Amino acid sequence: MTDNTGPVRHCLVQKRMPISRKRVATVARERGAMIKSQLEFLYEQAKDLEYRYRTELEAMPAGKLAKSRKNGRTYYRIITSKAGKRQSYGVTGNSDLIDLYARKEYLSHALRVIEKNVLSLHKATRKCQAFDPLEIVGSLSASYQDLELASFFPVVTGAVALGLDDLTAERIASHAAWGGEPYEKSTYLEEGFTIVTRRGERMRSKAEAMIADRLADYGIAYHYEEMLYRFNRAFVPDFTFEGRGGTMFYLEFCGRMDDPNYVRRHIDKTHAYEEAGIVPWKNIIYVYASGNELDMCRIEEVIRGQVIPWL
Repeated sequence: MTDNTGPVRHCLVQKRMPISRKRVATVARERGAMIKSQLEFLYEQAKDLEYRYRTELEAMPAGKLAKSRKNGRTYYRIITSKAGKRQSYGVTGNSDLIDLYARKEYLSHALRVIEKNVLSLHKATRKCQAFDPLEIVGSLSASYQDLELASFFPVVTGAVALGLDDLTAERIASHAAWGGEPYEKSTYLEEGFTIVTRRGERMRSKAEAMIADRLADYGIAYHYEEMLYRFNRAFVPDFTFEGRGGTMFYLEFCGRMDDPNYVRRHIDKTHAYEEAGIVPWKNIIYVYASGNELDMCRIEEVIRGQVIPWL
């Protein structure tokens, strides 16, 4: 899908923020560990997918699907081997069995790719070092030792002009009516809605409020924690959007990827979404972070590079 929004020109950086040394140090360490934790998360996802595909493949019936044509018609048959002898039987009228063997062939080929990915990610997680940014600062020459930590870890505070073309602006505006419609909002742990956006909307985290504020800057309509029901299951995506043709898509902020328990719960959640037909290449955006920290440049990338193209 083409992105007509144009590039983000630049982000404004403020080097001196009213933020404690301890807080700056904490954020720096979390960001230093983020790459390794994300690699470990991807490795666990790949291993889990390998296990699920292998388990499903092992339960498949023996044999392979074959196709032939005769008198302008297509025929399917299953080829198996028993006691060293080749056997085959026709299944042209059995669409369920044809689909089963098609799935088997897909799993077989997909596993080869997944197995290679598991090995590659395993090597990457072993070699990747979770560095401590503060140790790096401490190793610098004496010329730098009297500087504030904020000099080394600037905090992003805002972004410049939107720079949208007319077509994109019209597309965004076309969803305004949907955004104003009433919807069923999650009431789970309502006491957790402690962060307030510029528009007065209460949210669970500072990062979610930052996302909401920037969406509002663009005029992008959304529903926050709208209940979603699929296949007798209930989901609560962080943000719901109306996409092209009235189809919905979703955004989940995953802010504690440095917490192994959180990562495991997130993997389970992605599986549930997948079973409900909600997948990253089609209708959901995952935004990953550690320590619930998210800067404006990352938010800008997500909105311009992922949200707007799907509207």
